[in-house]
Amino acid sequence: MKKLLKELKKRFLGSMQNNMSLALTSLILAVVVWFSIAMTQSPSESTMIEGIKLSIDTVGSPIDENELSVVDCDVQNVKVKIKASRTQIRNITPDTLRAYIDFSSISSSGEKTLPIKVEGISSDVKFELEGVYPSNAKVNIDKYSTIELPVSAKLPNITYAEGKTPDEYVCEPSFISITGPSTQLDMISECYAYSDKTMENKDSSFTVNTNSVVLYTSDGVEVDQSKLTLSNTVFTVTVPVLTQKTVTPHVEIMKAPTSFNKEWLKKRLKLSSESLTIASNNILGEISDELEIGKIALNDIDLGYSASFDIEAVLENAGLINKSGIDSVTVSLDDTGLARKEITLDSKSIRLSNIPNDGYDYSVLTQKLTISVVGQEDIINDLTSEDFVADASLLNVDTSQQKLNIDVIVSCLTHDNVWSVTKVKVPVHKTEKS
Repeated sequence: MKKLLKELKKRFLGSMQNNMSLALTSLILAVVVWFSIAMTQSPSESTMIEGIKLSIDTVGSPIDENELSVVDCDVQNVKVKIKASRTQIRNITPDTLRAYIDFSSISSSGEKTLPIKVEGISSDVKFELEGVYPSNAKVNIDKYSTIELPVSAKLPNITYAEGKTPDEYVCEPSFISITGPSTQLDMISECYAYSDKTMENKDSSFTVNTNSVVLYTSDGVEVDQSKLTLSNTVFTVTVPVLTQKTVTPHVEIMKAPTSFNKEWLKKRLKLSSESLTIASNNILGEISDELEIGKIALNDIDLGYSASFDIEAVLENAGLINKSGIDSVTVSLDDTGLARKEITLDSKSIRLSNIPNDGYDYSVLTQKLTISVVGQEDIINDLTSEDFVADASLLNVDTSQQKLNIDVIVSCLTHDNVWSVTKVKVPVHKTEKS
């Protein structure tokens, strides 16, 4: 009996093991059949992949051969819609794809709109491209070059003591090299070392260290530096401080008789500028309230007189600096109500003065002298030769010569605002005293 039971148990356990093996085998076959059917009915699917970096590579293209570069591009990353088999699609990521622009047909500078292309990085990546977003990119193509510009300084937050002003800034280094797109470099007109440091009431020369550069166009618009490379941004700026003053320009009248009223005539001389701003680099020096810009001979001041005086030359000779921006001042005669008249003097009205005591007698050979005189019209019409005298002075004249020609200064004996505009010399004869 026991033997029979063992035999039945053995047969039952063997049957159970055979059924489990059969069940496992059946499950595996079912999965394989399902997968085969699924692949047959739906072999591929679509998906969107984002964050693919756009490559800007011009090596070997006409752009590279023409020494051009891509300055700017409005697209950095793209996304694509692709279709691939289910086994492939799970392995495709942004790192396995390459988005790029084909520059093979571009050889000139300017802004271009070009299509974006996408491919697999390796031949193992197989897919069908259904869309690229965005599909085009705008690129700016230009030639990179380098220019050199002088550097000035811009120090907006510095003030100066009363009567003080800065002279031209001195920057070290004095030049800067800038590399960038040619079209942008062509826009740059001015370069400044910039500092917003605050300093107040400066009265003597000082230095400022800057670490910023600003660039401007000729219209005063600041230039964007994001695509530019500057050789230097650190500068030392030396600021000379000058003593400054606003002065009144005036002229001096020369070769006038002592009786003539110069101040009356000066009131009729009109200057094109009534004030000038000048400076001195001597911080302790005093600047006069008036500046003589020139001398005018009285006989040069005729009706319609006008002459210009170079301010730069005057200031340079005086060791001063022009801060007014005025290069010259024009002096003109207001001849309203003035008239001119010719008068002939006889020998008794022509005289010698300052005769040296050197053992010689001196005498004027001219017997008559015609002069032109200017004065107020209501006065000059009544004047005669009796109202004038012509003086030939031997003061400071080299009398070693036998024959002399002496300048004549004409005086009006009756009025201090009438003058001669005649330039004349009279011959003077020298004879030894007996």
